[in-house]
Amino acid sequence: MTLARTLPTLLILLPLALACRMHDSGVTVQTLKEENAPASESWNTSMQIMEDGKQRLTMNAEYMARWETPDSTWMILSGADEQIGRVTVIIFDADGDTSAVVTSQQITYQERARRFEARGDVQVLSGSDRSVQSEHLSWSELTARVSTPGFATITTPTEQLSGYGLDADENLADFSLARVSGTVLVEDE
Repeated sequence: MTLARTLPTLLILLPLALACRMHDSGVTVQTLKEENAPASESWNTSMQIMEDGKQRLTMNAEYMARWETPDSTWMILSGADEQIGRVTVIIFDADGDTSAVVTSQQITYQERARRFEARGDVQVLSGSDRSVQSEHLSWSELTARVSTPGFATITTPTEQLSGYGLDADENLADFSLARVSGTVLVEDE
């Protein structure tokens, strides 16, 4: 093979070889972990949220992680062992009395929206002997409303009702369910 025949081939392959060289993008497994890492972590946490100088709620968890981005801040609270650990949230009414106690395996709190998402064996007990059991429950601090996207059971002193799409006030006194089944105690006059 002569130099005149290989020179055009080399001229074509040389730019391709230069274009295919490795570039350092700066992205490594470590930088990806750091980007997704929480801004802070705490263990055996007790946190209080105040409103107008009064205690609105207390959250207790074995583990808490907090993330901050330019457009949102959120926390995830859980047990140290997510399978058996429990998070407890105590909600207070305007008079400072306990309005409800929520326990679950994990709670996500979105600070700007003031919204809580409880997941995993969620149990809610209100101060009026009413309770809710579900796998997923949302509570909006702004509207003082509780909702479940899926199945829930609500128990009151006179009834036990199960259904889908619970929507209730935080005291569980006023609520609605869809596709309901259950039992109701009816007293004779």
